[in-house]
Amino acid sequence: MPSAVSSDAPPPGTDVCAAAEVADGKSRVVAFGQPPQRFELIVVRSGNDVFGYANECKHMQVALNLLDDDAVETNDHHILCQYHYATYRFNDGYCIAGPCAGESLTAVPLCVRGERVVIAAGTAAK
Repeated sequence: MPSAVSSDAPPPGTDVCAAAEVADGKSRVVAFGQPPQRFELIVVRSGNDVFGYANECKHMQVALNLLDDDAVETNDHHILCQYHYATYRFNDGYCIAGPCAGESLTAVPLCVRGERVVIAAGTAAK
């Protein structure tokens, strides 16, 4: 199942973070706005590619990061939900293991401009 694109994310062109702040194989969670309209974006990096997803597990609609406000757990270029260990691929947000296997995280398309990660126009996370 392809990732849906979030309509709650900030608009294209919005600055997210410095590309150097997200190490290869790692993540960063960036918050936009204040509760109750707060939107949390997971940024993951694989080599030179960056991918973005809404910080919401498809199993229970909770944030994937239970213990760390600044990142989600990653392992071997996979995102891990800390509640029930759903495992999502970096490149498309597809859940390969766990209670929501076969579902996908909600994508937020990203790109790198210069040294910065920004929200991109389009329908595919990259």
